[in-house]
Amino acid sequence: MFDFHKPHWLYEALPYVYVASGIATIVNLGSALSVLSGGLLISAGVFIGWMRRGYRLGQKRRATDRRAVERRATDRRVAPAGEADRMEVDRRKAERRERLRRETERRNRQVQD
Repeated sequence: MFDFHKPHWLYEALPYVYVASGIATIVNLGSALSVLSGGLLISAGVFIGWMRRGYRLGQKRRATDRRAVERRATDRRVAPAGEADRMEVDRRKAERRERLRRETERRNRQVQD
């Protein structure tokens, strides 16, 4: 029955329409009630614009943070060209050190027994 969806152009223009109509109300009508109404319209337009701006900046910041996290995770999983060879050499060195350490411990135990 009621469709609350507004076209994008109208949605984006509404805060400016509120501010403009508030100024027009204050200028054209001289009563205290019109000043109050105009002030409320202006403050509503500024508030809505401020809220939208904050939300959009937050969305942009979260998207940037999410991309940075994904990039860091990818950097850990996939090594750049040439880096894979160095990583393999380092892995083999670590395995060799561990093997030598175990052999040394075994020999020390044999000597102690």
